Amino acid sequence: MRPSPHHAAPGLPSWQRWTGLSEIWVGADLSSRLLLLLRWLAVLGQGLTLAMAEKFGVEIPWGPCGIALGITLISNVILAWWHRQMPGQHLGGGFFHVLLGDAATLTFLLYWTGGLTNPFAIFYLVQLTLAAVALRSSAAISLGLLMGSAAAVLLIHHQPLRLQQGGPLSPSMQVYGQFTALFLAGAFVLVMLVAIRRRSHRLQMERQKLRQELESRERFLSVAALATGFAHELATPIGTLALAAAEMQTHPDAETAALMVKEAARCQEVLQRLRTLGQEALGQSSTPCEIGHVIQTTLADLPPTQRQRITLSLPKDSRHTQVACAGLREALLVLLRNALLSSSHDLPVELSVRLQDGYIFFIVEDRGPGFTTEMLAHWGEPFRSTRAAGEGMGLGLFFVRRLAASMQGSAVVENRPEGGACVSFSLPRLSPAQPAP
Repeated sequence: MRPSPHHAAPGLPSWQRWTGLSEIWVGADLSSRLLLLLRWLAVLGQGLTLAMAEKFGVEIPWGPCGIALGITLISNVILAWWHRQMPGQHLGGGFFHVLLGDAATLTFLLYWTGGLTNPFAIFYLVQLTLAAVALRSSAAISLGLLMGSAAAVLLIHHQPLRLQQGGPLSPSMQVYGQFTALFLAGAFVLVMLVAIRRRSHRLQMERQKLRQELESRERFLSVAALATGFAHELATPIGTLALAAAEMQTHPDAETAALMVKEAARCQEVLQRLRTLGQEALGQSSTPCEIGHVIQTTLADLPPTQRQRITLSLPKDSRHTQVACAGLREALLVLLRNALLSSSHDLPVELSVRLQDGYIFFIVEDRGPGFTTEMLAHWGEPFRSTRAAGEGMGLGLFFVRRLAASMQGSAVVENRPEGGACVSFSLPRLSPAQPAP
């Protein structure tokens, strides 16, 4: 699995992990191209501002200012060349060093142009905003401390701005400078936030598409789980029919014929349940039924030896409570059979029903070894089973979870403190006049 941009690989040196990109600054396209754009704007803005200031009579030390502008220009040309030569790559820890160099260049430029009295000192905040968004917390805080130290030095040591005729700047020129600095700083922040918002929107659309694909995959796996379960259930009566038919060919008798009729009716019942589940999966209404009747038919499908081991706790006031039939019987059979297989032959399995807050809770508890830590972390995923290889396909809990979710219910899997497992799922309670979902 490829590490994400905001998680540094474990093998990197600690200083590279410390200066890595933040979780917001995702994608090489955003981190490289936006940085180049902002630095081009910085060079252009600084050069035009210095030229306009000189036009209005301000004395500009072009030697040191030219050095600062040249460093930014040359470094950005190198970054642009690197971006073209290494497409799809981001600067990573180098992003921190670029911002650190820009902060040093800004400090050098402010030293020769009035220090903190220069309105363009506000660009410290612009650089700090970019660092807070782009870098990890440790790197952003460190860069902020360095900028604060640089600002403190400029508070004491700097070359004041003067007019070409001598004397300090007039108040009106200070106001014009502040307006220009605020305008340019706002433009920088706006460009950065718009780019981040567009990137965020694109990621959100990709996430939504991925979610739809996952939901489609889960629906497909749900159908696969149903098909596998019903194929397994149909295998027994069809096998019996095949043997009975072979027996009828050699020794026809009424008992064999009755067995064939019984098994054929069993196949029809399974197919009818499959049709009911198909209607529910297509969004059609399923028939409401009473809890007591569903549990009675569920227990009747179990062999007598297994049925005797089940302890039922069904309050009298809940026997006639209505619930959607589709899938409920199959879900209960899945949980009861799993619990019976997990427990020893002489240990009971408890099935209890509880009504709470408009929901019906079905709880199955066993006395087996319980779920492993891995199973608790991944329960409900398809093709995960606690049984030995070849004894189960791992679709039972997946079917129960999908059934509960499709009806706005929930499912919970946990181990009992006294030993054994407890699996419960809830479905919304239906009023007598309310149709099933």
